[in-house]
Amino acid sequence: MKLNTIIIDDEANARENLQILINDYCPSLNVVGMASNVNQAKILINQFNPEVVFLDIAMPGGDGFSLLDQYDDRKFSVVFTTAHSEYALKAYKADAIDYIQKPIDIDELQKAQEKVMKLSNLVWDDKHKNQATTEDEIAKIAIPTRSGYMFIENKDILYFKASENYTEIFLTSGKRIISSKTIKRYEEKVSPHIFYRVHKSFIINKHNHLKELSRQMGNFAVMTNGEHIPIARRRLTDFMKEIA
Repeated sequence: MKLNTIIIDDEANARENLQILINDYCPSLNVVGMASNVNQAKILINQFNPEVVFLDIAMPGGDGFSLLDQYDDRKFSVVFTTAHSEYALKAYKADAIDYIQKPIDIDELQKAQEKVMKLSNLVWDDKHKNQATTEDEIAKIAIPTRSGYMFIENKDILYFKASENYTEIFLTSGKRIISSKTIKRYEEKVSPHIFYRVHKSFIINKHNHLKELSRQMGNFAVMTNGEHIPIARRRLTDFMKEIA
């Protein structure tokens, strides 16, 4: 399986060199188009619906981040390619799967390909939703980290908790993971058959770890580890229908 790939960079030499490297060293990627600015990039994305976008950051007429801001629910993985190391943290907050500094190192490029391919095998493809059943849903979700992605099974997640612009993920092992994604992004990503957003700050694993619903001193979802997660009043009726 080859993934359709787009290269976006304002420097012609950089685009051509990266295309050559991908063609020679990344057999799982297929370059279908190249763009020199944000406007051209939007046209290519709409035309080819790529799985992977290699994206420069500093470009005239709009940077790479401004392009991503126009895709709230993007279906493609992003690999930033830039000469500027100071954007690394912002890149991961933008859910980039990798960040490669120029000049492009072949080993780093191949590692990025591996991350993309691993993620593509787990990410839900909308084109196949109508063929799926609950049992067919993805058993893992991808959590972005500074070194790439961590893949966690749904059954190992107790709940998600919003923390400003971050999300804390609490696991059955007692471990807590901090993710740069917002809780809204996770709400859009996780299976509604397994998880439910009971509060603006909490998404719980209702399928695997909801022990009981307590209405003493408020409304709480009691998890299998004994924690009490508050349920917003406006979400209570719908939540009770979900678990009935």
